[in-house]
Amino acid sequence: MAHSLAAGDEVIVVGAGVVGLAIALQLQLAGFAVTLLDRGEPAMETSYGNAGAFAISDVIPLAEPGVLRKVPGWMLDPLGPLALRWRYLPSLLPWLLRFLAASRPSRVATLTRDLSALLGRVNQDYAALIAQAGLGAMWRRHGNLTLYRNQQEFDAALPAWQEKRRHGVQWQALSRSQLLEQEPLLAAEWQCAVRVPDWSHVDDPYTFSRGLFDAFVRAGGRFVQDEVLATVEGNGRVSGVETASHGRMSAAATVIACGVWSDRFTRQHRYRVPLESERGYHVNLPKAGVRLHHFIQCASESFVILPMAGGGLRLAGTVELAHRDAPADWRRAHILLDKARRIVGDFSTADMTVWMGNRPSLPDTLPIIGPAPQQPGLWFATGHGHLGLTLAATTAVLLCDMLQGQSPALDMQPYRLQRF
Repeated sequence: MAHSLAAGDEVIVVGAGVVGLAIALQLQLAGFAVTLLDRGEPAMETSYGNAGAFAISDVIPLAEPGVLRKVPGWMLDPLGPLALRWRYLPSLLPWLLRFLAASRPSRVATLTRDLSALLGRVNQDYAALIAQAGLGAMWRRHGNLTLYRNQQEFDAALPAWQEKRRHGVQWQALSRSQLLEQEPLLAAEWQCAVRVPDWSHVDDPYTFSRGLFDAFVRAGGRFVQDEVLATVEGNGRVSGVETASHGRMSAAATVIACGVWSDRFTRQHRYRVPLESERGYHVNLPKAGVRLHHFIQCASESFVILPMAGGGLRLAGTVELAHRDAPADWRRAHILLDKARRIVGDFSTADMTVWMGNRPSLPDTLPIIGPAPQQPGLWFATGHGHLGLTLAATTAVLLCDMLQGQSPALDMQPYRLQRF
């Protein structure tokens, strides 16, 4: 059992992405003295450009049954919904083998249960944090729409939706006329949809994440911009970190929440964690001139449209498996423009920007949340993949409970580091 902390104890959180920010804020509000460390500005890496969604219906893991037959297509189509860079195949192979193992039907059933346990808490866990940070006006609780071209496309997806309902996801099927009542701008190609009313989004994930950071600082939290080189040990436990510019910093607990860069610390302590980059691309269209009410998902094209304040749009989607330092393939961003025009018609590309981020992906789609098994004082919160924004507050609440020696509301065994 991990040693519990008391109010006033020092905690270091490594990583100022949205997961680290939520953890830092939650711990600060619980009475800990928190130092947040990052080599860059808060929320300027992967959290800068995510799709802005609290994706509470994504309870089925990426490794769905039958995924093996899709792998050749991933390797042959560099612009497909999920692409695999050939030259990185040797280094990705261990991850891919675990990914395929996770696609066994019995394993998918277990993973779906464990994902839904986390996702079922998202809105309640975020509500308190958002209220504390004063970000309620940014939280758009309008639901989302997943679009289908015809009844046949919807019928093919129906078993997955029924499985989601069995795990507590509420949804409604919409006809074309019902769909137009929700979003009058949608092109005639899209004949039906599914609406998930509990889905929500934020106008801009970077502004939202910075709002969490500002609340952390207001609550007395300390931010240090420096590179963390390693954790350090003393008296048989991790006692802090070694930094590039500030030297050694001590704490009663150290939380590693730096996404795909967490591998520096798993390797330091000889944990074999299959953490790889699930690279996502986006196109930002601040002057699109298209006013949408809902977050839009296109099932067949595997991409999303995020409505932003003032008629702006963010287009995001497609997954690329490659090394985090691989050069970006900007074609993957630009193809989103044509996809979006087939849904909402034409729009302005004035002041358009493109972006790519490295999401920290584990092959079973479950994050790691909890203590390092052999290093007292060391904790991990990483591997959230495409659910980093979604699960940030829930991760923070669960981790805070464990650090205080309280029993979390969930069984944390499925999310432990030593499952690998």
